Amino acid sequence: MKILFANTIQMFGGGEVWMLRALQALQQRGHEVALLCRPGTEVGERARALGITVHAMPVRGDFGPLTIARAARLLRRHGYQIVLTNMDKELRFMGIAARLAGGCRVVARRGIDYPLKNRLRYRFSYNLLASAVIANSAATRASLLRNAPWLRPERVHVIYNGIDPRPYAAPGEGNFRRSLGVEEGVALVGFVGQLDERKGVEWLLPAFAALHRVFPASRLVMVGEGPMRESIGAWCREHGLADAIILAGFSSRIEEVMRDIDLLVLPSLWEGFGIVLIEAMAAGKPCVTTQVSSMPEIVIDGETGRVVPVRDSEALGAALIEVLSDPARAAAWGAAGRRRVEQHFTLERMIDQLESLFKSLA
Repeated sequence: MKILFANTIQMFGGGEVWMLRALQALQQRGHEVALLCRPGTEVGERARALGITVHAMPVRGDFGPLTIARAARLLRRHGYQIVLTNMDKELRFMGIAARLAGGCRVVARRGIDYPLKNRLRYRFSYNLLASAVIANSAATRASLLRNAPWLRPERVHVIYNGIDPRPYAAPGEGNFRRSLGVEEGVALVGFVGQLDERKGVEWLLPAFAALHRVFPASRLVMVGEGPMRESIGAWCREHGLADAIILAGFSSRIEEVMRDIDLLVLPSLWEGFGIVLIEAMAAGKPCVTTQVSSMPEIVIDGETGRVVPVRDSEALGAALIEVLSDPARAAAWGAAGRRRVEQHFTLERMIDQLESLFKSLA
């Protein structure tokens, strides 16, 4: 099949990681794939580095005539059969372009459980331009259908995000711990994500403080960058935890991070999917997360970790203490998490489902 992914966002985040993984895997299966993006974006540069064809195109407005004409010309020239869109903007201009070009089906992907608005342009886009809709979780699908009763349920397909679990399952070599100066045997709690309010950092810090009172040798490593970095540092100094909370910055070696931590905590206020949870589970680590979005579908409470109420530092701290207080149970939860990833969240399963959907439409 000839498949085009459209992504005009200028930042780089989880949705862009998903697109690159999917494009590369589809290409390896023999499909002709390409990415449409704005000029000079990080997702475009990374796609080129992976050997993926990139069409860089200026985009002006959802219904801009010049944008639509350029997109239609691109579709006709290359004969793409499937276009997968990343956001509502792409669905609108690519959907019209596909109608003009002919012979092309558009699939809209929803990577977060934001509701659709009950407006004419949304009804037009999702009912007339999109041939199918992909939701990244049952929670996302339920949110779509709850707020858009005009959207037919059979057109919305749940396809979970997937990873290759093999790099995470390899034994940890301790490289990440050594880079932090944290010895083997010291309890290391991991947080991986942007340092911003959305990730629940405000509630994580006092939760870890409660854990540290019970386990004084424990450490929290925060992997990522973001606008709260300075305020986190100030909080740590104010509460005497500057040595216990490590701001490690961005890491491109997430496999090493997951293999070396003892548990992962992700206390998000809302989340697109929480792919770091399945990365940690693939490494056999128990997870503590919050009762929002898709997280309770990924982490099964009492089986692969703990799921606690959002914005609840006391419950979060108690869950962290519970995991570290019982190493045998933590190991059992980690093993169950690895099995769950292998059953539900592999890249191979995700691509199988994408292929099946695309073939049914093309």
